Amino acid sequence: MNNLFELNEQLITLQFEASSREEVTTYLAERLEAGGYIKSSYLPAVLEREKTYPTGLPLATLGVAIPHTDPEHVNKPAISVATLKEPVVFHKMGSPDETVQAKIVFVLAISEPSKQLVMLEKLMTLFRKEEVMTKLSHMTSYEEATHVLQQELNQ
Repeated sequence: MNNLFELNEQLITLQFEASSREEVTTYLAERLEAGGYIKSSYLPAVLEREKTYPTGLPLATLGVAIPHTDPEHVNKPAISVATLKEPVVFHKMGSPDETVQAKIVFVLAISEPSKQLVMLEKLMTLFRKEEVMTKLSHMTSYEEATHVLQQELNQ
C-alpha cells in the first residue's frame, strides 16, 4: 500500500488526560519526534503557529483540532492522534476569538506542501462522518482505532 503518511499504534493515544492544548500538542509532537518523523524545531514552530493560525474545528457532535506547521520541520510524513478523556480548548480556525472544545487532536507532520491539501481533504471527509468520529472519540482499543484511521485516511 502506498500510504500518504505514517499512522501506527505508537502515534495514537486514546482517552488522554490533558489540561491544555499545549499539553496535548506537546505530547503528540514528542511521540512524532521519538519516531524520527519530525525535527526538534517542530514543537516550538507548531505552538507558535497555533497562536496566529488556530486549528480548532467545531464538528456536528464534537470538536477537533489539527495543529501543524511548515514542512521544513518534518523528516517524514505522519499523523499523531489523541482522543481526550475531557475536551481541551483550542481557538477556532478562521475565527481566533472563538473557541472549540476539542475532543480529538490530530498533529500533522507534512513533509511536502503538495501533499498538505490531500491530507486536509481526507481529514475533512473523515470529520463529516459523525458516526465514525463519535465512535473514534470513545474507543479504547488501539487496534480498532488504528484500523479505522488507516481505512479512513490512507486509502
